[in-house]
Amino acid sequence: MESAREAQNPALLQEILAQDGTGSATALAAMLAQSDPQKSLRALLDLAIESVGAERGFLLRPSQDHPWQCLLARDLDREELRNPLDKILEPLIHRAMEQNSPWSCNDVPALPDRDRWDRERLPRTTAVHILPIDAEHWLYLDHRFQPLNDPTHEDAWLALAMVGIQSTLLRTAVADSSTAATDHTTPRRTPNRPAATSTATFKPVSIIGEHPDILAMHHLVQRVAPSQAPILVTGESGTGKELAARSIHQHSLRPDGPFISENCGAIAENLLETELFGCMKGAFTGATTDRPGLFELAHGGTIFLDEIGDTSAGLQKKLLRVIQEGVIRRVGGQESIQIDVRVLSATNRDLSAEVKGGRFREDLYYRLNVINVHLPPLRERGTDISLIANHFLAGLNQEAGTDKQMSAELTEVLLQHDWPGNIRELQNEIRRLHALGGDQLSSTDLSPRVIEKDHTIRQNSTNNAGLDRVRSCGSLKDAIEQLEAEWISEALDRCNGRRGQVCEWLGIPKTTLYAKMRRYGLTGE
Repeated sequence: MESAREAQNPALLQEILAQDGTGSATALAAMLAQSDPQKSLRALLDLAIESVGAERGFLLRPSQDHPWQCLLARDLDREELRNPLDKILEPLIHRAMEQNSPWSCNDVPALPDRDRWDRERLPRTTAVHILPIDAEHWLYLDHRFQPLNDPTHEDAWLALAMVGIQSTLLRTAVADSSTAATDHTTPRRTPNRPAATSTATFKPVSIIGEHPDILAMHHLVQRVAPSQAPILVTGESGTGKELAARSIHQHSLRPDGPFISENCGAIAENLLETELFGCMKGAFTGATTDRPGLFELAHGGTIFLDEIGDTSAGLQKKLLRVIQEGVIRRVGGQESIQIDVRVLSATNRDLSAEVKGGRFREDLYYRLNVINVHLPPLRERGTDISLIANHFLAGLNQEAGTDKQMSAELTEVLLQHDWPGNIRELQNEIRRLHALGGDQLSSTDLSPRVIEKDHTIRQNSTNNAGLDRVRSCGSLKDAIEQLEAEWISEALDRCNGRRGQVCEWLGIPKTTLYAKMRRYGLTGE
């Protein structure tokens, strides 16, 4: 855990990590005073997320206009979250405020209020830590799928993050400026003013690689991006499908419009419909205001629906209508709202097989799959593996102010691994290597699963070499005799010609040793 944190935090924090006690806090405050407040808050929230193994982190404070104001919200990939207030369980924060102390739970579904929250369409999560920063600000950390590390144990990293956040908030009015700049607390928009996530805030993206399939993919993207045709991006999990979708959007005729992304497999069906199409006030318990959906927010831009193969038959029917007619209807609403959105989708399933099995609508499949962009798995991309690994390493070096390099031996091991997790797995391995290794990174710091796989490959390589040796000797009998001669000769050298010791080492009687020495012409001198 500690090594991963070091890899993900900038040089600003790493300079003070070796210090202990109040000296560390003092050093942190002094350095934060000279740094950009927004960058500091982002780095510190990332550190807090990593320290407890959270999926998401939210920096909150009470608001006069709304129950809560979110100053910053980020996930474990160090990306900012859209609509963060829709992702927190407000009743739990109120509970922590009433107790005026940290509040934690690693089994939220078992809480007695869970059924009521489900009826009110509140977000689901598995584990939550809610920690007070000061009298006004709270840190909300959660994970939707697994427990969190216990924050009550002494954790210098979490304490460092919280002290840093407090220092930054006290030093400046960053809370107010951050809210205005990032639009986190903007009230939900009406249909006439959809919230836009402009790609101007994104860095230009491209998929690194020189493999012929990747070059062909780039060529195809350049040709089809300017059109309005729906595109289906296919490939295994972790191959970079969302990156391909962002690249298509940035090369399209609407690059300044919003790019809205949603993983259809990560949200329950009843919640996904509301997320995509929005809802009207009073449509269900907890719907206290009109709320636009993602299609409205993507007006004038692109919507990317990842894991489209995980959607239900009912939702597929509604998606088909949106694509065909360009209109949506909010949950609980009667008005048809016209939208101008380009639809990109992705899946790691074989949708043609899903259609044959009756699990995916055939008409929707043909609507989505006007153009197919396929991303090959990393194991088939050869030397692209080392190109991508060096790209990740260069980014980590820039963040941490280091100049670490990969050894030739490490590169060979990376090229031999089959990477079932594809690019995502490779990125995590490079982060691990950068955190654990010295200036020259080696395979000894790889994850056990990668090392075990490498050992298996080497074992197979050795076995193949043995078979090749049998063929070169002409027969199995000749190969065995050659090995016997080599082993006896080596044993005689190591034992300085002492025949008795050679016999003990090889486990054979002296008569057998003498016979084989005469047979192979060995003198033992």
